[in-house]
Amino acid sequence: MFLRLFPLLGLLLLAGCTVTQPQRQQVDWQQERTRLERLDHWQLSGKMAIITAQQKGSARLNWQQTGDDYRLNLTSLIGTSILELSRVQGQVSLTDNEGKLHQSQDAEALIYQLTGWHLPIDGLPEWIKGLPGKADYNLNPDNSLASVRDGQWQINYQDYRDQNGYRLPHLLNMTGPQSRLKLQINEWVLQP
Repeated sequence: MFLRLFPLLGLLLLAGCTVTQPQRQQVDWQQERTRLERLDHWQLSGKMAIITAQQKGSARLNWQQTGDDYRLNLTSLIGTSILELSRVQGQVSLTDNEGKLHQSQDAEALIYQLTGWHLPIDGLPEWIKGLPGKADYNLNPDNSLASVRDGQWQINYQDYRDQNGYRLPHLLNMTGPQSRLKLQINEWVLQP
């Protein structure tokens, strides 16, 4: 009889155990912020979900940052192009899903005009690295960025991953004008 209860007791004991995430080592916020501000050549890939009053959608995201210039590709989950946005020396170009080229100096207005999406393109290069820019912000207990409030945008950082000596965002939620965005970063590539 006791031998039959032994496996049951083992299962109950295991069920009572909880798994806790290890506490992250604290970072020196000012030092980390300075390091992240100097990081201006990087690329990432991930997924983005967008919810507006009119539509819900998701896309694969590839972003390449080179100084002040960038290239953003959004594709559907099956790989078809949604848009390609690039900024070179202050000039913004967007190629839509039909291959038509559009140009402007205002990336956010151009994307809204063509898709109806409010995407905070101007703030993303900083926010995506875990920087608040000049906006109000709060820190996590480990001194990583917890949230940013910049004008109409609220950015909440849900998860970080350590890579190449940096603590970089892995999951961000953004709420802005008639839009909610969720960004999951799967891979960072950092260039010195």
